Amino acid sequence: MRTLSAFVGLVFHTLAAHAQITIGPADMPAAGDTMRYRTTAANGVDLQLTGPGVVWDMSDLDIGIEGADTAVTVSSTPLLYQFYFNNAILYPQHQANYGMKGMEFGFQAVSLEDVYDYYKKDGTGFRSVGFGANVNGIPASVRRIPVDYIHRFPMNFGDQDTSYSAFNISIPTLGYFGQTQYRYNTVDGWGTLYLPADTFEVLRVRSVLVKRDTLFVDQFGFGFGFNEPQTVEYRWLAAGMDAPVLQVNTVGGAATTARFHYDPELSVSVLEAGQQGLAPELFPNPANSEVSIRVPAGYDGHLRIMDASGRDVMAPVLVRQGSLVRIATNALPAGNYLVHLVGDGPAWSTRLVVGH
Repeated sequence: MRTLSAFVGLVFHTLAAHAQITIGPADMPAAGDTMRYRTTAANGVDLQLTGPGVVWDMSDLDIGIEGADTAVTVSSTPLLYQFYFNNAILYPQHQANYGMKGMEFGFQAVSLEDVYDYYKKDGTGFRSVGFGANVNGIPASVRRIPVDYIHRFPMNFGDQDTSYSAFNISIPTLGYFGQTQYRYNTVDGWGTLYLPADTFEVLRVRSVLVKRDTLFVDQFGFGFGFNEPQTVEYRWLAAGMDAPVLQVNTVGGAATTARFHYDPELSVSVLEAGQQGLAPELFPNPANSEVSIRVPAGYDGHLRIMDASGRDVMAPVLVRQGSLVRIATNALPAGNYLVHLVGDGPAWSTRLVVGH
């Protein structure tokens, strides 16, 4: 993860921009990065809300189970897993930038334990190139042929792409297990995402995964295949954050869990930095009939108040540095709004809650 000072600068830049961002390889993990997150039930998450200039308010998500993923060098993973993923001469398409602990798997007589997933990133995209695992107790290195393009770069709002990947595993004393996968990606939204401890400018990516598994049993000389329930991954990506700052998956049409970035200590540091920089101040918040904005030196421009879809709910207000601006909110429906100041000097954004 980036240093605190870089992260503070990034947060203020993205808060001020409120504009479409572009995601590239620098925004994906690198060996040594640790991505901390919380996992909670996806109850109440509106997955249909998307489009240009959207405000996603997820600030009420429950602070659930804490977890972390760490990207490690390929050379630090089990030696027998590295065969395809640490060989630029023989397997350049599968030479990985890092590995990460993966999900263990068990089905019938098939068991995959001590799993490491391997990833590669460059200017063309971010992809899963394969994995290593103890397959029924025997170490194995397994390539995806072709590789799974999780994202293609540069990524912008409106992009669409399709990726096909497959793998086969020899199962000792049994036969083999294989899987094919189609991934259909659509970058269907951009805007501002509010989380319990952070705010980000994001792109949202909707990924539909269609998987089919095959199991062949040598003893009986036959195999059988079956389709997995369709999985849809909704990922909100922010610049410089390595992993999605929010991800919600649905399986068979039902939302399962929400996983989101959560680091309150970092958020406190960001708030303190903002106070030292004399950013505009909005109060009271929540507001009932009126809200005030104290505009410090260096800020001139137009103040806009927008709803969750990014539409202005009143005419922009001209503000000058050193002024105290009062705005009536009694005509606004109760809800969450984005307040955005842009003009001569730095831009500024914050969230406003209106209640009656």
